[in-house]
Amino acid sequence: MDAEAGMELGYSPNGEAFVARYEPGDMVLLHRSEPGDLAQGQVGDWGKVVAVGAGGLLTIRIAGYALPKDAGLATLSDIPARRVRPCSPRGEALILPPRIPDGKLWGARIGRLPSR
Repeated sequence: MDAEAGMELGYSPNGEAFVARYEPGDMVLLHRSEPGDLAQGQVGDWGKVVAVGAGGLLTIRIAGYALPKDAGLATLSDIPARRVRPCSPRGEALILPPRIPDGKLWGARIGRLPSR
């Protein structure tokens, strides 16, 4: 699955990728449980984003993904994006591609080779 298919990626100054915005259809994995006594989403739950509300709060369908299709709990609502990570259709966490600064290669120096 291509991490950039729906979600919008952003990059920190050091080139580390992060998800700037999720969109309906994106697959996500909870990496932090919901807080509180009435919390339903747990670490490891995963599913498809079905809606993105005000402030970027996500509604995630987990029935048919992390849970059986006929599960009593079908969706998680009002999940902050900071509690999820992108994942594959099988619930495997995705590694986002880093940005390589222009002109930089892994450990190489650009310029002239030393003369002999």
